[in-house]
Amino acid sequence: MNNKKNKILKWEIKDVITVVLLSFFLILIQFLVNMVCMANHFVSMVLSIGFTMLLCAPIYYLLLCRVRKHFVTLIYMSIVGMIYMLMGNWYLLPYFVAVGIICEAVLWKDCSERNPKQITVAWVISSLLYNGVNLLPIWFFWETYYSFAKNSGMDQNYIDSYIHYYKTPGWILFIIIFTTVCGLMGSLIGKKIIGKHFKKAGLL
Repeated sequence: MNNKKNKILKWEIKDVITVVLLSFFLILIQFLVNMVCMANHFVSMVLSIGFTMLLCAPIYYLLLCRVRKHFVTLIYMSIVGMIYMLMGNWYLLPYFVAVGIICEAVLWKDCSERNPKQITVAWVISSLLYNGVNLLPIWFFWETYYSFAKNSGMDQNYIDSYIHYYKTPGWILFIIIFTTVCGLMGSLIGKKIIGKHFKKAGLL
């Protein structure tokens, strides 16, 4: 029992490398999706986070199955928060750390086994809370966001669309539901891919 507990707690260099590499790969996917979706305001504001959660879910699933340790999600979310902080959105670092802690609470029990239901719940929660990227600025940090948007070269039409979608209750509800459903679908796809290809091949 103690050996199993020590194995869970003890991190190896390969674990750190895997977490960092896959975390940056997840962030790269997010960046690419955002870049593509920027071409259309509706897609960018309403659908992009959902698409991101759908595409990133299998990689997240793989990350947790490859590194069966505590704090994997917390590290990943902290890296995401640090990226946003470096971009000028400092308030997203503590927010994503909080998201990581919530997910770790879901994943805490028997992380050496990686229960698929726990992974799915953690990613669905992540997908739901990821909407804070767009909701927090308009609710609490508008001046910081507006300055960031202008310095990033966003035109006023884009900012006006942002205000429209994230101040209209109906759109907010749709975005939250869409993003959460995409996260759930992505996690189920990830479970199927991991079980069919990686576990059968003996890679996990």
